Amino acid sequence: MKELKVLTVCGAGVGTSTLLRMNINDAFKSFQLPFRVKVENTSLSRAKGVACDLMVTFESFAADARKCCPDVIVIQNLMDKNELKAKIGTYLTDKKFI
Repeated sequence: MKELKVLTVCGAGVGTSTLLRMNINDAFKSFQLPFRVKVENTSLSRAKGVACDLMVTFESFAADARKCCPDVIVIQNLMDKNELKAKIGTYLTDKKFI
C-alpha cells in the first residue's frame, strides 16, 4: 500500500470535519507507518461519490457512511485525541498495518 485515503465526514463538510481532519492527521503521525496517509474532509453527500479506505465520522452519520465505505470509525468527541489515537490504533492493528 502506497497511500491510505481517509475521509472525515460531517453534515456540511466544512467546520466539524475540518477540525476532525486536523486531529486525525496528528493521530496518524504518532504511528510509524510505511505508507502515506491522506486525510480529506467532506460532507456525507459528497463522500458517497469518493473512493476511500477509511471514513471517520460521528454516530449520526455512521449508518450512511457504512453504505459508502466498509471501514468506518465512529467517534464521540472530535477533540479527544486519546480516543482518536486509540480507535486509529485498533483499525491499523485489525488491518495488520502495524
